[in-house]
Amino acid sequence: MKKKLSLILASIMALSVSVYSFASASETQVIPVDSGKIESGYVYLNGVPIKENEVIEVTEENQDEIISKFGIEKPSEGAKLQTIRVVNTDPRGSREFLQEDNESVNPQNIFGFKLTKGTPQYIDGWTEIARAKHFCTKAKGQSCNGVEITVSANENVAVEVQTSLSVGVKEFVAAEFGRSLNESVGVSTSVMVPMNIPGQKTGIVVGYPVYKSTFCQVYQKGIFGDTYLGGASMLEPSKSSIVTMDWIQG
Repeated sequence: MKKKLSLILASIMALSVSVYSFASASETQVIPVDSGKIESGYVYLNGVPIKENEVIEVTEENQDEIISKFGIEKPSEGAKLQTIRVVNTDPRGSREFLQEDNESVNPQNIFGFKLTKGTPQYIDGWTEIARAKHFCTKAKGQSCNGVEITVSANENVAVEVQTSLSVGVKEFVAAEFGRSLNESVGVSTSVMVPMNIPGQKTGIVVGYPVYKSTFCQVYQKGIFGDTYLGGASMLEPSKSSIVTMDWIQG
């Protein structure tokens, strides 16, 4: 299960992005960091890029390494992770980032805020939006091979502005992206995951949303210069993408 992430804001004047933990047992900090090169066609899990529509196979040997690397929380103590998938069902294939104005001021902004946008990237979310499972009724020592588990996401996922600044700033940031704080995006996609499930155990597939994340720097405009107020991350759910993890447990 994922828990909502808290945001730590830093006064970083260089291009920044937000790094998220995939799933953790406690609240995890989200820290703006120097982005370096942002890869298109990738989703970042715990700051690590995973190519869309490819499968990360998890074995007994690399189980602990993968779970640690991506900051994953097990659904139960004895659960074994099988694969991680980033699925984008958009027929356009890999996304291309749209070039946006780096600085913008909303004419309706009576408080005189100014926003500087970083380069967007795609990240995994923290709220489970889909789950499917299959119990293998065969005896222990046998297995249900080639079981196809379909997990379908059909949820409205909220647009988020992550910042410790005021609600007024959050509303301003959302408006600069053509969004509102009360807005939701319909996420609708299905993924079929093949599994070999040992007898008397359960195969579980869990889906999480994918967000387009843009780290922004917010300023208060003034007569003698602009005052840096802090950072904010704009999170826009992707309609056609989910991250899935499949587990064997029981």
